[in-house]
Order: sequence, then structure tokens, then C-alpha cells
Amino acid sequence: MNTSITSENEAANSLIELSETYNNINISGVSKIIGTPSEMGYIIDSGKFTGFDTTNLEVVGPANLDDILYLEANTTGTIEHEVYDTNVVASPL
Repeated sequence: MNTSITSENEAANSLIELSETYNNINISGVSKIIGTPSEMGYIIDSGKFTGFDTTNLEVVGPANLDDILYLEANTTGTIEHEVYDTNVVASPL
């Protein structure tokens, strides 16, 4: 079964839930997807979604440079995120 989603903002986990029911989900009508790097990676890698390549993204939670580069390689949309680096050690004052 196929479906199309049209909305201003859509949570990545909601889209993933739809992939349990539908074989092909057109998300070209979604302005922004909000989710973690792993959720967005699932959407890219599952092969069940079309239209991701132009969608704007808001990345929540920890994201490393590889995560962001992977997302950039798969969309021409804007990617919003805060940089988290788990390898940073505070220097003494």
C-alpha cells in the first residue's frame, strides 16, 4: 500500500510507524522532519520513503559529524542541529 504525507512538521518516529503499514510513503509534502540521526537514517535506508531528498531536517539529540554529513548527502533541504561532541574533555581553569 502507498500513502502521501503533507504537513509543516512531522516527527521522524511517526513516519517510521507508518512504514510498518505502508510499502511506499511519499513525504515530499512534508516541510520539516524532526528526529534523531538514527531515526532519519532509518527513513533514508529503509527504501520505503520518497521525497526525503528535498525535506528540511531538525536533528535532535547527539549527532556527530558523520551523522550530519550522511544527512547532507541525502537532502538538499536545510539541516538544523546543535553540535554535540562526546569526546570533549573540559580543560582545567
